[in-house]
Amino acid sequence: MIKLDVKAAVKGEKKPRRRKVYYAFYDHEYGPPHPVIRLGGKYLERFDFKVGDFIDVRLDFGRIVITKVRDPSGENKA
Repeated sequence: MIKLDVKAAVKGEKKPRRRKVYYAFYDHEYGPPHPVIRLGGKYLERFDFKVGDFIDVRLDFGRIVITKVRDPSGENKA
């Protein structure tokens, strides 16, 4: 079991993780290559993202925000 680093999760990381946007190449019937961003690593678990979790992805120009979905059924349980 990996413990959640609460201090790191609250403060975030000091140094951003730099990744590269790649092209995905598929069979010709899917059209031309398109950009792909892959994230992976044990650091995701430190910030409470686990295998099987659902996420919301919000896009803005030059920015992507990934948020863990607390209730994947869509029901708000307050």
